[in-house]
Parts: sequence; C-alpha cells; structure tokens
Amino acid sequence: MSVKRGSLEKFWYGLIIVFLAWLIIAFVLFPNLQIFLSAFWHAVTVSMASFSQIFTAHAALASLGNSLLLGLLLSITSNVVGVFMVLTVSYFKIRGAKWLNLIYMSTIVYSGIVVASGYLFIYGESGFVTQLLRHVFPTLAANWFQGLPAVLFIMTFTCTANHMMFLKGALANLDYQMLEAAKLMGASQFQVLRQVVLPMLTPTLTTLTIFLFQTGIGAFSAPLIFGGTKFQTIAPTILTFAMDTYSRHLAVALSIILGLMQLVIFGIGMIIDRQRNVAFRTKVATPMKKQQITNPVINVIVHFIAYLIGFILIFPFVLVVIFSFTDDHSISMGRIYSFTLENYVNVLTTPDTIMPIVTSLSYALLSAGIALIMGMFLGRIAVLKRRPNLLERSEIAVMYLPWLLPAPLIALALVTTYGQPQWLVGNQILTGGLVLLLVAYVVSRLPYSIRFMEAAFRGQNRALEEAAVMLGASSTRAFFDVGLPAIRDSSLAVFSMNTLAHLAEYDMTVFLYSPSFIPLGVVIRDNTDPNSGTASFGVNGLAANLIYSVLLVGIGSLLLYAVRKHAKDTTIMM
Repeated sequence: MSVKRGSLEKFWYGLIIVFLAWLIIAFVLFPNLQIFLSAFWHAVTVSMASFSQIFTAHAALASLGNSLLLGLLLSITSNVVGVFMVLTVSYFKIRGAKWLNLIYMSTIVYSGIVVASGYLFIYGESGFVTQLLRHVFPTLAANWFQGLPAVLFIMTFTCTANHMMFLKGALANLDYQMLEAAKLMGASQFQVLRQVVLPMLTPTLTTLTIFLFQTGIGAFSAPLIFGGTKFQTIAPTILTFAMDTYSRHLAVALSIILGLMQLVIFGIGMIIDRQRNVAFRTKVATPMKKQQITNPVINVIVHFIAYLIGFILIFPFVLVVIFSFTDDHSISMGRIYSFTLENYVNVLTTPDTIMPIVTSLSYALLSAGIALIMGMFLGRIAVLKRRPNLLERSEIAVMYLPWLLPAPLIALALVTTYGQPQWLVGNQILTGGLVLLLVAYVVSRLPYSIRFMEAAFRGQNRALEEAAVMLGASSTRAFFDVGLPAIRDSSLAVFSMNTLAHLAEYDMTVFLYSPSFIPLGVVIRDNTDPNSGTASFGVNGLAANLIYSVLLVGIGSLLLYAVRKHAKDTTIMM
C-alpha cells in the first residue's frame, strides 16, 4: 500500500515539474528570447539599426538620461526619508509613534497609479492645493507641480514602503547589548547611531539602495502623469513607441536597454552585498529598546520632521477621502460645498464602473494564489531536497529572471510573441484575451514568492513533519497537516503582498489587458488623461478615481490587518 502511495506521489510530483517546465519555457524563456532576437535580427541579417535609432533620437536619449538621474536622486532622497521614518517609529522615543507608524505604513497600500492620480487631484492644474496657492500667489502657473521636482517629490515618499517592511525588521533584530556596550565605552548617542546601528544595517540598506535605483530608472506612473513634456523617463517612452506599429521596434530596443540597465544594477548589488539574509522569524539575545533623544533641541527637530513627513503622506489621502463624499461641483472646483453619497452609489451600482474593481480583484487574487502555490512548491524543493536534479535547479533559477526584467519588457515580449499562433500554446493567439495578463501577473510575482517561501521553509522545524511520516503519514499528508500550518503566517504575508501588487497595476496591464474586461489601473489612468479616447475624463471620472482610491486602500488595509492578526510575531527581514 505504501509503495503504491509513494508511486502516486512521484507521478503527481513529476507531472507538476513538467507543467512548470512548460510554463517557464512558454512564458518566460521563449517570449524574452523572441523579443531579444527581434531587436537584432532583421530579415536574414543581424542589424543594430533599432539601437542606432535609439541613440540618435533626442526623445529616447533624453528619457535614458532622465531615468538615470531619477534613479540616482531617488536612491538618495528616499533612503534618507525612509531611514528617518524607521528610526522615528522603531529606534527613538517619539510621541505618537504608533500613529506615525500607521501613517508611514500607508505607502504599502497607497502607491502606484492610485497615489499618482491622488496627487494629481490635489496638486494638479485644478487641484485643491494648486487653487489655494494661486489664490495667494496669482502669478503661479497652473502646472507648477510638474517635471523632475514633482516626480522626485512623489516617489521619495511613496517608495519608502520597503524601508517600513524590511529595514524596520532588520533594526528590530539588532542586539541591544551592543548599543549598551558602546555607551559604556563613552560613545555619544549620535556615535552609537552612526558607528554601530547604521553599519549593522548596511546589508539591508545596500539592498534597498539598489532597489530604489532600479525603481527610479523603471518608474512609470509618476513620470507618465507628472513628467510633462520636459521630463519623460524610459518606461513612458516605451509605451509611446509601443502604441504605434511603426515604432514598436524602438519600444523593444528601449525595453532591452532598460532590462540591461536593471541587470547591471542588480549584479553590482550582488557583488556589494553577498551577505544578504532573508528570514521571517529571528530571535536576538536582547530585544531592542527605544532610545530617548537627550538633546532637547534635536528632540524637537526630530519630532517636527517626523510629524511633517506624516502630514505629507496622509494629507493627499485624507483629502481624497473627504472629496469622495462631496458632490460633482465640489470635485470640479476643488472646494467643499456639500457632502453626498451619490457618487458612491453611482460607482458601486453601475456595471461600467464596478466591473473594473471586480476584474482587478479577480486577477489579483487568482494570480496571487497561483504564484504562492508555485513559490511554495519550488521553495520547498530548494530547501528540502539535498540534491535537486538539473531540471529542478534550472526551474528555480529561471523563475528569478522576471525579478531582473522591467515590466514593459516582460509585457512587450508576451504581446509580440503571442500576437500570432505559437505551437507552445496549441497555436492559439493569446494577445487581447484574458489569459495573458493573468500569466504576466503570476510570472512577475514568482521571484518574490519563491524567495520568501524558501525563507519560511528554512525557518521551519522539520522534526514534526518527519515524525508524522515516521508514524505512517504520507509525505503529502504530513505537509498539509503539519508543515503547511507551520508556515501559515508567511504564506498569508506573501499572498497579501502579491494581491496588493496587482490590485491597480498599470505598468504591465496597459500592454496586456483585454478590452472586454478593463482592469482598474487602466481605468484610473484613463480618467486622468484628457487625451485618452476611452476616458470618462471630467467630473465623473475624477469622482470615480477618488472612490476607487478609497476602496483600494480599504481592501489593502483589510488584507494587511488580516495578516497582522494571524502573524503578530512574524518579522520580515531583508
């Protein structure tokens, strides 16, 4: 009986491995190889014509320079703000730290195209703040909040979510005895921070810096909406080229350049930081204790800056919530005249406006679940099998490839490859359908899922699962009855982050969505773009965006609350 059960398990295991191999070849390797070859191979000869046009086109060269500049500046400004935020809520004794922590964590659920549209409503040409400033300064230009300063301002504060997730976890796991030892040796509070705390956080800070640089050069939503005509980065330029059939080859070439830049940056980060460690549960000898700022002047300054950052982060969302309950006249004028629930009723009861929410939520939940299951399977292989075979090792390695490729490159590769029949998918045309976007979502989240599930398995106590097997349970049953509950907290965390990543995703969605089921990210962008042919631009579109933002933040907050409730002692460290 046990022999038959073992054979059945091996059969299903082999079937899953074959399925994953097909998925990798069909949707990771083949499309990206195709798009790479298309950029160099024209007719029957190898040609660099596309790249030559890129380096002779002013718009393309300007976007490359702007992306590099944004990446460099963002890696400095967002790091400074992010480190300060973490120290404020986790290291120093600050009044109202619990409330500040909640406000700072809002960047996890209020980001991307949603936060860009929110900032547009507040700081745009007819925004609340713009009208207020123009009332005080009549000569102020209506488009004052535009270009590099605006993009950098938005991204500096909204790209601190990883600091609040990973750097805060790393700080919490420092040994407090080391700080006490430094104080006993006569070090001042500033010296302890500069010479002990920050150096111990260097691996995490290095990783975050590399990530910020990659985020800057691949930025999409903020430059698209606030860049204006003078500051466009690579990603929006790729979208512009891709919309025209005659310039799509330039979009491909520019995507490859962006991908190579991402790979180089990632390689530099790997060389600098070889000691990168990921764990969901860690314990230290002596827990960290918050430090009282001894200098009264510095204490006041730190409190002021902490509250100012909190105000900058929460102010746009608070106004978005308030105006979502006002009438059309208030929204159009940027002034509060009267309150109403009419817009909520219209959005939530009209099929055309409720369907984008249903579509995005369905895609996000389904792709998050699939990515989690696949990440769990591959992460378990990476940890538990002493000697994975060549196919297993190759699958795990290739699944990290989407982590290194920019979203426009992944999307363009899928669109161009499956815009015609391919034998790998039964000679079906997938472009314009429902499947391709789901596949892209799953593929893009696999690296994160594998990495964190691998960390969860490494921190798991294997003795209990092995004991269950020794008592007669199959390895499959032992996993579901013993192993899976042990990693429940980590699984919930990965599932929630995967879902949040795609609730209003725009960077890939704009290339891959089906016109029959338009996701929320595309609708939000269309509602902010007066040049969009499908936009309901104007009062109704703006009102819908406000309500979409509130609903998305609500959904995201509920997900995070559920994870926190079931995993109060879970720590994510990078």
